[in-house]
Amino acid sequence: MTVQEDDYRQRYNSLLREFTELEDQQDALERLIKNAITRLLFAVDKAYPELNEPVASLRDQLRNADSADFDINAVGQSLGDLGEQIRELEALSPPPAQPNERQRPAADTRAQIQATLPLLLDRIAITEQLEDRRTRLIQTLEDPNDDTLPSILIDRAAGLVNDMRQQIEREKTDLTRFLAQVTQALADIDEHTQHQIVDAEHQRAAREQLNRSVEDQVGSISEDLSNAPDLDTLKSTLNERIERIRSHLSEFHQSEEDRLAKVEQDNQRLRERVISLEKHTRLLQTRLKSSEEKMLRDNLTGIPNRLAFNERIKIEIARSKREEHPLTLAIWDIDHFKRINDEYGHQAGDKALIIVSKTLMKLIREIDMVARFGGEEFVMLLPETDAEGAKVVAERIRNKLARTVFRYQEQKLSITISCGLAQFKPGESIESVFSRADKALYQAKEQGRNQCVLAQ
Repeated sequence: MTVQEDDYRQRYNSLLREFTELEDQQDALERLIKNAITRLLFAVDKAYPELNEPVASLRDQLRNADSADFDINAVGQSLGDLGEQIRELEALSPPPAQPNERQRPAADTRAQIQATLPLLLDRIAITEQLEDRRTRLIQTLEDPNDDTLPSILIDRAAGLVNDMRQQIEREKTDLTRFLAQVTQALADIDEHTQHQIVDAEHQRAAREQLNRSVEDQVGSISEDLSNAPDLDTLKSTLNERIERIRSHLSEFHQSEEDRLAKVEQDNQRLRERVISLEKHTRLLQTRLKSSEEKMLRDNLTGIPNRLAFNERIKIEIARSKREEHPLTLAIWDIDHFKRINDEYGHQAGDKALIIVSKTLMKLIREIDMVARFGGEEFVMLLPETDAEGAKVVAERIRNKLARTVFRYQEQKLSITISCGLAQFKPGESIESVFSRADKALYQAKEQGRNQCVLAQ
Protein backbone atom coordinates (compact mmCIF):
# COMPACT_ATOMS: atom_id res chain seq x y z
CA MET A 1 0.00 0.00 0.00
CA THR A 2 1.38 3.42 -0.95
CA VAL A 3 1.79 6.26 1.56
CA GLN A 4 -0.71 8.29 -0.45
CA GLU A 5 -3.27 5.47 -0.39
CA ASP A 6 -2.79 4.94 3.35
CA ASP A 7 -3.24 8.68 3.94
CA TYR A 8 -6.52 8.69 2.03
CA ARG A 9 -7.79 5.64 3.87
CA GLN A 10 -7.14 7.48 7.15
CA ARG A 11 -9.00 10.53 5.85
CA TYR A 12 -11.83 8.31 4.69
CA ASN A 13 -12.15 6.74 8.14
CA SER A 14 -12.05 10.20 9.74
CA LEU A 15 -14.84 11.43 7.47
CA LEU A 16 -16.81 8.27 8.20
CA ARG A 17 -16.56 8.97 11.93
CA GLU A 18 -17.75 12.53 11.36
CA PHE A 19 -20.66 11.18 9.32
CA THR A 20 -21.58 8.84 12.18
CA GLU A 21 -21.47 11.74 14.64
CA LEU A 22 -23.73 13.74 12.33
CA GLU A 23 -26.19 10.83 12.25
CA ASP A 24 -26.10 10.67 16.07
CA GLN A 25 -26.91 14.39 16.22
CA GLN A 26 -29.76 13.82 13.80
CA ASP A 27 -31.12 10.95 15.92
CA ALA A 28 -31.01 13.18 19.01
CA LEU A 29 -32.82 15.94 17.14
CA GLU A 30 -35.45 13.47 15.92
CA ARG A 31 -36.13 12.35 19.49
CA LEU A 32 -36.48 15.97 20.55
CA ILE A 33 -38.77 16.71 17.60
CA LYS A 34 -41.01 13.77 18.52
CA ASN A 35 -41.09 14.88 22.15
CA ALA A 36 -41.92 18.47 21.24
CA ILE A 37 -44.70 17.49 18.83
CA THR A 38 -46.15 14.97 21.30
CA ARG A 39 -46.34 17.65 24.00
CA LEU A 40 -48.05 20.01 21.57
CA LEU A 41 -50.54 17.34 20.56
CA PHE A 42 -51.65 16.89 24.17
CA ALA A 43 -52.39 20.62 24.35
CA VAL A 44 -54.29 20.55 21.06
CA ASP A 45 -56.22 17.44 22.07
CA LYS A 46 -57.37 19.10 25.29
CA ALA A 47 -58.37 22.36 23.62
CA TYR A 48 -60.03 20.91 20.52
CA PRO A 49 -61.88 17.64 21.25
CA GLU A 50 -63.24 17.76 17.70
CA LEU A 51 -59.73 17.01 16.42
CA ASN A 52 -59.27 13.89 18.51
CA GLU A 53 -59.04 11.60 15.47
CA PRO A 54 -56.29 13.46 13.48
CA VAL A 55 -54.39 14.13 16.72
CA ALA A 56 -54.49 10.44 17.65
CA SER A 57 -53.40 9.50 14.12
CA LEU A 58 -50.42 11.84 14.25
CA ARG A 59 -49.50 10.64 17.74
CA ASP A 60 -49.54 7.03 16.49
CA GLN A 61 -47.42 8.07 13.52
CA LEU A 62 -44.78 9.44 15.90
CA ARG A 63 -45.01 6.51 18.29
CA ASN A 64 -44.68 3.78 15.67
CA ALA A 65 -41.92 5.32 13.52
CA ASP A 66 -38.37 4.32 14.35
CA SER A 67 -35.36 6.38 13.21
CA ALA A 68 -35.19 4.65 9.84
CA ASP A 69 -38.87 5.27 9.09
CA PHE A 70 -39.15 8.78 10.54
CA ASP A 71 -40.29 11.01 7.69
CA ILE A 72 -40.11 14.65 8.79
CA ASN A 73 -41.78 15.81 5.59
CA ALA A 74 -44.79 13.55 6.18
CA VAL A 75 -45.00 14.68 9.80
CA GLY A 76 -44.67 18.30 8.68
CA GLN A 77 -47.53 17.79 6.21
CA SER A 78 -49.68 16.23 8.92
CA LEU A 79 -48.92 19.14 11.25
CA GLY A 80 -49.78 21.58 8.48
CA ASP A 81 -53.12 19.82 7.92
CA LEU A 82 -53.80 19.86 11.65
CA GLY A 83 -52.95 23.56 11.84
CA GLU A 84 -55.37 24.25 9.00
CA GLN A 85 -58.13 22.38 10.83
CA ILE A 86 -57.42 24.39 13.99
CA ARG A 87 -57.63 27.63 12.03
CA GLU A 88 -60.96 26.55 10.57
CA LEU A 89 -62.30 25.89 14.07
CA GLU A 90 -60.94 29.21 15.32
CA ALA A 91 -62.54 31.00 12.38
CA LEU A 92 -65.91 29.61 13.50
CA SER A 93 -65.40 30.92 17.05
CA PRO A 94 -67.45 33.99 18.09
CA PRO A 95 -65.59 37.31 18.46
CA PRO A 96 -64.24 38.37 21.90
CA ALA A 97 -67.42 40.38 22.63
CA GLN A 98 -69.34 37.11 22.77
CA PRO A 99 -67.39 34.86 25.14
CA ASN A 100 -68.31 31.22 25.23
CA GLU A 101 -66.80 27.87 26.02
CA ARG A 102 -64.72 27.94 22.82
CA GLN A 103 -62.50 30.77 24.06
CA ARG A 104 -61.49 29.06 27.28
CA PRO A 105 -59.97 26.02 25.50
CA ALA A 106 -58.14 28.35 23.11
CA ALA A 107 -56.76 30.29 26.06
CA ASP A 108 -55.83 27.03 27.78
CA THR A 109 -54.08 25.91 24.61
CA ARG A 110 -52.01 29.07 24.44
CA ALA A 111 -51.18 28.81 28.14
CA GLN A 112 -49.94 25.26 27.69
CA ILE A 113 -48.00 26.22 24.59
CA GLN A 114 -46.45 29.16 26.46
CA ALA A 115 -45.47 26.85 29.30
CA THR A 116 -43.94 24.05 27.25
CA LEU A 117 -42.89 25.23 23.81
CA PRO A 118 -40.17 27.74 24.90
CA LEU A 119 -38.51 25.04 27.01
CA LEU A 120 -38.56 22.58 24.14
CA LEU A 121 -37.28 25.14 21.64
CA ASP A 122 -34.51 26.11 24.03
CA ARG A 123 -33.29 22.51 24.17
CA ILE A 124 -32.96 22.07 20.42
CA ALA A 125 -29.45 22.59 19.02
CA ILE A 126 -30.15 25.30 16.44
CA THR A 127 -27.67 26.57 13.87
CA GLU A 128 -26.74 30.24 13.73
CA GLN A 129 -28.87 30.85 10.61
CA LEU A 130 -32.03 29.79 12.46
CA GLU A 131 -31.27 31.31 15.86
CA ASP A 132 -33.05 34.62 15.12
CA ARG A 133 -36.24 32.75 14.24
CA ARG A 134 -36.12 30.76 17.47
CA THR A 135 -35.47 33.90 19.52
CA ARG A 136 -38.37 35.76 17.92
CA LEU A 137 -40.71 32.79 18.41
CA ILE A 138 -39.78 32.45 22.10
CA GLN A 139 -40.29 36.19 22.61
CA THR A 140 -43.71 35.93 20.96
CA LEU A 141 -44.65 32.99 23.18
CA GLU A 142 -43.58 34.81 26.34
CA ASP A 143 -45.30 38.08 25.43
CA PRO A 144 -48.56 38.25 27.47
CA ASN A 145 -49.98 40.86 25.09
CA ASP A 146 -49.41 38.85 21.92
CA ASP A 147 -52.59 37.42 20.41
CA THR A 148 -51.11 35.13 17.75
CA LEU A 149 -53.34 32.10 17.23
CA PRO A 150 -52.08 28.84 18.82
CA SER A 151 -52.24 27.11 15.45
CA ILE A 152 -49.86 29.69 13.95
CA LEU A 153 -47.46 29.28 16.87
CA ILE A 154 -47.49 25.52 16.34
CA ASP A 155 -46.86 26.02 12.62
CA ARG A 156 -43.90 28.30 13.31
CA ALA A 157 -42.37 25.87 15.79
CA ALA A 158 -42.88 22.93 13.44
CA GLY A 159 -41.39 24.92 10.56
CA LEU A 160 -38.33 25.82 12.63
CA VAL A 161 -37.73 22.21 13.64
CA ASN A 162 -38.32 21.04 10.08
CA ASP A 163 -35.81 23.55 8.68
CA MET A 164 -33.24 22.42 11.25
CA ARG A 165 -33.77 18.81 10.23
CA GLN A 166 -33.39 19.76 6.56
CA GLN A 167 -30.08 21.50 7.30
CA ILE A 168 -28.78 18.32 8.89
CA GLU A 169 -30.03 16.34 5.89
CA ARG A 170 -28.13 18.67 3.55
CA GLU A 171 -24.98 18.20 5.62
CA LYS A 172 -25.45 14.44 5.44
CA THR A 173 -26.07 14.55 1.69
CA ASP A 174 -22.92 16.61 1.07
CA LEU A 175 -20.88 14.29 3.26
CA THR A 176 -22.34 11.17 1.64
CA ARG A 177 -21.55 12.52 -1.81
CA PHE A 178 -17.98 13.33 -0.81
CA LEU A 179 -17.50 9.94 0.86
CA ALA A 180 -18.54 8.38 -2.46
CA GLN A 181 -15.92 10.51 -4.22
CA VAL A 182 -13.25 9.46 -1.73
CA THR A 183 -14.31 5.82 -2.14
CA GLN A 184 -13.92 6.14 -5.91
CA ALA A 185 -10.55 7.85 -5.45
CA LEU A 186 -9.37 4.95 -3.29
CA ALA A 187 -10.56 2.54 -5.97
CA ASP A 188 -8.63 4.56 -8.58
CA ILE A 189 -5.51 4.46 -6.41
CA ASP A 190 -5.92 0.69 -6.01
CA GLU A 191 -6.33 0.32 -9.77
CA HIS A 192 -3.34 2.58 -10.42
CA THR A 193 -1.24 0.54 -8.00
CA GLN A 194 -2.24 -2.70 -9.72
CA HIS A 195 -1.40 -1.20 -13.11
CA GLN A 196 2.02 -0.19 -11.82
CA ILE A 197 2.60 -3.73 -10.53
CA VAL A 198 1.59 -5.21 -13.90
CA ASP A 199 3.66 -2.57 -15.69
CA ALA A 200 6.68 -3.43 -13.56
CA GLU A 201 6.24 -7.09 -14.54
CA HIS A 202 6.09 -6.13 -18.22
CA GLN A 203 9.20 -3.99 -17.79
CA ARG A 204 11.07 -6.88 -16.17
CA ALA A 205 9.97 -9.25 -18.93
CA ALA A 206 11.01 -6.73 -21.62
CA ARG A 207 14.43 -6.29 -20.00
CA GLU A 208 14.92 -10.05 -19.81
CA GLN A 209 13.89 -10.35 -23.46
CA LEU A 210 16.41 -7.65 -24.39
CA ASN A 211 19.15 -9.43 -22.46
CA ARG A 212 18.35 -12.71 -24.21
CA SER A 213 18.32 -11.04 -27.61
CA VAL A 214 21.67 -9.35 -27.00
CA GLU A 215 23.14 -12.57 -25.64
CA ASP A 216 21.86 -14.47 -28.71
CA GLN A 217 23.45 -11.94 -31.04
CA VAL A 218 26.74 -11.97 -29.10
CA GLY A 219 26.72 -15.78 -29.19
CA SER A 220 26.07 -15.71 -32.92
CA ILE A 221 28.99 -13.29 -33.38
CA SER A 222 31.28 -15.81 -31.68
CA GLU A 223 30.13 -18.53 -34.06
CA ASP A 224 30.52 -16.21 -37.04
CA LEU A 225 34.11 -15.46 -36.03
CA SER A 226 34.84 -19.17 -36.04
CA ASN A 227 32.98 -20.05 -39.23
CA ALA A 228 33.49 -17.03 -41.49
CA PRO A 229 35.32 -18.13 -44.72
CA ASP A 230 36.85 -14.69 -45.28
CA LEU A 231 37.10 -11.18 -43.85
CA ASP A 232 34.44 -9.59 -46.05
CA THR A 233 31.86 -12.20 -45.05
CA LEU A 234 32.77 -11.66 -41.40
CA LYS A 235 32.37 -7.87 -41.71
CA SER A 236 28.99 -8.28 -43.35
CA THR A 237 27.81 -10.73 -40.71
CA LEU A 238 29.08 -8.53 -37.84
CA ASN A 239 27.32 -5.47 -39.25
CA GLU A 240 24.10 -7.45 -39.48
CA ARG A 241 24.44 -8.67 -35.87
CA ILE A 242 25.23 -5.17 -34.59
CA GLU A 243 22.24 -3.74 -36.47
CA ARG A 244 19.98 -6.30 -34.85
CA ILE A 245 21.34 -5.43 -31.39
CA ARG A 246 20.81 -1.74 -32.15
CA SER A 247 17.26 -2.52 -33.31
CA HIS A 248 16.49 -4.44 -30.11
CA LEU A 249 17.87 -1.59 -28.00
CA SER A 250 15.90 0.97 -29.98
CA GLU A 251 12.67 -0.99 -29.58
CA PHE A 252 13.32 -1.39 -25.88
CA HIS A 253 14.07 2.32 -25.40
CA GLN A 254 10.98 3.32 -27.39
CA SER A 255 8.86 0.92 -25.38
CA GLU A 256 10.31 2.39 -22.17
CA GLU A 257 9.62 5.94 -23.32
CA ASP A 258 6.03 5.05 -24.19
CA ARG A 259 5.59 3.27 -20.89
CA LEU A 260 7.09 6.12 -18.85
CA ALA A 261 4.98 8.66 -20.74
CA LYS A 262 1.83 6.71 -19.92
CA VAL A 263 2.91 6.31 -16.29
CA GLU A 264 3.53 10.06 -16.05
CA GLN A 265 0.16 10.76 -17.67
CA ASP A 266 -1.58 8.45 -15.19
CA ASN A 267 0.35 9.95 -12.29
CA GLN A 268 -0.54 13.48 -13.39
CA ARG A 269 -4.21 12.55 -13.64
CA LEU A 270 -4.05 10.98 -10.20
CA ARG A 271 -2.22 14.00 -8.75
CA GLU A 272 -4.90 16.33 -10.11
CA ARG A 273 -7.59 14.09 -8.62
CA VAL A 274 -5.80 14.05 -5.27
CA ILE A 275 -5.34 17.84 -5.28
CA SER A 276 -9.04 18.30 -6.03
CA LEU A 277 -10.03 15.89 -3.27
CA GLU A 278 -7.65 17.53 -0.79
CA LYS A 279 -9.18 20.92 -1.55
CA HIS A 280 -12.68 19.51 -1.18
CA THR A 281 -11.62 17.73 2.02
CA ARG A 282 -10.33 20.96 3.58
CA LEU A 283 -13.51 22.82 2.64
CA LEU A 284 -15.73 20.05 3.96
CA GLN A 285 -13.73 19.65 7.16
CA THR A 286 -13.96 23.40 7.75
CA ARG A 287 -17.71 23.29 7.19
CA LEU A 288 -18.14 20.25 9.43
CA LYS A 289 -16.01 21.75 12.16
CA SER A 290 -17.91 25.02 11.99
CA SER A 291 -21.23 23.17 11.93
CA GLU A 292 -20.23 20.97 14.84
CA GLU A 293 -19.04 23.95 16.88
CA LYS A 294 -22.33 25.74 16.24
CA MET A 295 -24.32 22.64 17.09
CA LEU A 296 -22.43 22.24 20.38
CA ARG A 297 -22.47 25.92 21.39
CA ASP A 298 -25.24 27.99 22.89
CA ASN A 299 -25.77 30.84 20.45
CA LEU A 300 -26.58 33.44 23.10
CA THR A 301 -23.87 32.83 25.69
CA GLY A 302 -21.22 31.09 23.58
CA ILE A 303 -20.70 28.32 26.14
CA PRO A 304 -21.35 24.61 25.46
CA ASN A 305 -25.01 23.61 25.15
CA ARG A 306 -27.05 20.62 26.26
CA LEU A 307 -25.91 18.49 23.31
CA ALA A 308 -22.24 19.12 24.14
CA PHE A 309 -22.88 18.32 27.78
CA ASN A 310 -24.58 15.02 26.91
CA GLU A 311 -21.46 13.98 24.99
CA ARG A 312 -19.03 15.15 27.68
CA ILE A 313 -20.78 13.52 30.62
CA LYS A 314 -20.41 10.07 29.05
CA ILE A 315 -16.67 10.65 28.64
CA GLU A 316 -16.26 11.87 32.22
CA ILE A 317 -18.24 8.97 33.69
CA ALA A 318 -16.08 6.47 31.80
CA ARG A 319 -12.91 8.25 32.95
CA SER A 320 -14.15 8.37 36.54
CA LYS A 321 -14.75 4.61 36.52
CA ARG A 322 -11.44 3.86 34.83
CA GLU A 323 -9.31 6.03 37.10
CA GLU A 324 -11.50 5.60 40.21
CA HIS A 325 -11.71 9.35 40.71
CA PRO A 326 -14.74 11.18 42.11
CA LEU A 327 -17.06 13.11 39.78
CA THR A 328 -19.65 15.65 40.88
CA LEU A 329 -22.57 17.19 39.01
CA ALA A 330 -23.89 20.68 39.78
CA ILE A 331 -27.18 22.09 38.47
CA TRP A 332 -27.56 25.88 38.59
CA ASP A 333 -30.68 27.98 38.19
CA ILE A 334 -30.93 31.79 38.13
CA ASP A 335 -33.25 33.00 40.89
CA HIS A 336 -36.37 34.93 39.84
CA PHE A 337 -35.29 34.92 36.20
CA LYS A 338 -38.88 35.23 34.96
CA ARG A 339 -39.24 38.40 37.02
CA ILE A 340 -36.24 39.92 35.23
CA ASN A 341 -37.79 39.08 31.86
CA ASP A 342 -41.24 40.33 32.81
CA GLU A 343 -40.13 43.58 34.46
CA TYR A 344 -37.19 44.60 32.27
CA GLY A 345 -37.62 42.63 29.05
CA HIS A 346 -35.85 39.78 27.29
CA GLN A 347 -32.72 41.79 26.55
CA ALA A 348 -32.17 42.23 30.29
CA GLY A 349 -32.71 38.49 30.75
CA ASP A 350 -30.23 37.75 27.96
CA LYS A 351 -27.66 40.02 29.60
CA ALA A 352 -28.13 38.19 32.90
CA LEU A 353 -27.60 34.84 31.16
CA ILE A 354 -24.40 36.08 29.54
CA ILE A 355 -23.04 37.43 32.85
CA VAL A 356 -23.79 34.16 34.64
CA SER A 357 -22.19 32.16 31.81
CA LYS A 358 -19.00 34.21 31.88
CA THR A 359 -18.76 33.96 35.66
CA LEU A 360 -19.25 30.20 35.65
CA MET A 361 -16.62 29.76 32.92
CA LYS A 362 -14.16 32.07 34.66
CA LEU A 363 -14.28 30.34 38.05
CA ILE A 364 -13.79 26.71 36.99
CA ARG A 365 -10.71 24.69 36.06
CA GLU A 366 -9.75 23.62 32.56
CA ILE A 367 -10.81 20.04 33.30
CA ASP A 368 -14.26 21.17 34.47
CA MET A 369 -17.19 21.81 32.16
CA VAL A 370 -20.17 24.12 32.29
CA ALA A 371 -23.05 24.21 29.80
CA ARG A 372 -26.31 26.02 29.36
CA PHE A 373 -28.90 23.31 29.78
CA GLY A 374 -31.89 25.37 28.73
CA GLY A 375 -33.63 28.57 29.75
CA GLU A 376 -32.01 29.90 32.93
CA GLU A 377 -30.57 26.51 33.90
CA PHE A 378 -26.88 25.57 33.74
CA VAL A 379 -25.07 22.30 34.46
CA MET A 380 -21.50 21.76 35.58
CA LEU A 381 -19.21 18.72 35.71
CA LEU A 382 -16.39 18.68 38.25
CA PRO A 383 -14.03 15.73 37.60
CA GLU A 384 -11.67 14.55 40.34
CA THR A 385 -13.80 16.45 42.85
CA ASP A 386 -15.95 14.98 45.61
CA ALA A 387 -19.19 16.52 46.84
CA GLU A 388 -17.61 18.59 49.62
CA GLY A 389 -14.92 19.97 47.32
CA ALA A 390 -17.53 20.76 44.68
CA LYS A 391 -19.61 22.66 47.23
CA VAL A 392 -16.63 24.86 48.07
CA VAL A 393 -16.31 25.72 44.37
CA ALA A 394 -20.07 26.28 44.07
CA GLU A 395 -20.15 28.60 47.09
CA ARG A 396 -17.33 30.68 45.65
CA ILE A 397 -19.26 31.05 42.39
CA ARG A 398 -22.53 31.80 44.20
CA ASN A 399 -20.89 34.49 46.35
CA LYS A 400 -19.27 36.07 43.31
CA LEU A 401 -22.59 36.30 41.47
CA ALA A 402 -24.44 37.54 44.55
CA ARG A 403 -22.06 40.53 44.62
CA THR A 404 -22.49 41.16 40.89
CA VAL A 405 -24.53 44.15 39.77
CA PHE A 406 -25.12 44.99 36.13
CA ARG A 407 -26.71 47.96 34.43
CA TYR A 408 -29.62 47.77 32.05
CA GLN A 409 -31.16 50.97 30.71
CA GLU A 410 -29.75 53.04 33.57
CA GLN A 411 -31.03 50.60 36.17
CA LYS A 412 -28.89 48.49 38.44
CA LEU A 413 -29.89 44.84 38.56
CA SER A 414 -28.55 42.10 40.81
CA ILE A 415 -28.35 38.37 40.20
CA THR A 416 -28.49 35.44 42.58
CA ILE A 417 -28.28 31.80 41.67
CA SER A 418 -29.13 28.51 43.39
CA CYS A 419 -27.32 25.21 43.03
CA GLY A 420 -27.92 21.53 43.66
CA LEU A 421 -24.93 19.16 43.77
CA ALA A 422 -24.65 15.38 43.61
CA GLN A 423 -21.56 13.18 43.52
CA PHE A 424 -21.76 10.14 41.24
CA LYS A 425 -22.06 6.89 43.15
CA PRO A 426 -20.44 3.69 41.80
CA GLY A 427 -22.67 2.25 39.09
CA GLU A 428 -25.15 5.12 39.30
CA SER A 429 -26.95 6.10 36.10
CA ILE A 430 -26.92 9.60 34.62
CA GLU A 431 -30.68 9.87 35.21
CA SER A 432 -30.27 9.01 38.89
CA VAL A 433 -27.55 11.54 39.66
CA PHE A 434 -29.48 14.20 37.72
CA SER A 435 -32.56 13.46 39.78
CA ARG A 436 -30.64 13.79 43.05
CA ALA A 437 -28.97 17.05 41.98
CA ASP A 438 -32.32 18.41 40.78
CA LYS A 439 -33.95 17.59 44.12
CA ALA A 440 -31.09 19.37 45.88
CA LEU A 441 -31.66 22.40 43.64
CA TYR A 442 -35.37 22.33 44.47
CA GLN A 443 -34.46 22.23 48.16
CA ALA A 444 -32.20 25.27 47.69
CA LYS A 445 -35.11 27.13 46.09
CA GLU A 446 -37.50 26.10 48.87
CA GLN A 447 -35.06 27.24 51.56
CA GLY A 448 -34.97 30.77 50.20
CA ARG A 449 -32.77 30.63 47.07
CA ASN A 450 -29.22 31.99 46.69
CA GLN A 451 -27.67 28.90 48.24
CA CYS A 452 -26.02 25.58 47.37
CA VAL A 453 -27.35 22.26 48.64
CA LEU A 454 -25.69 18.84 48.57
CA ALA A 455 -27.83 15.87 47.56
CA GLN A 456 -28.31 13.04 50.00
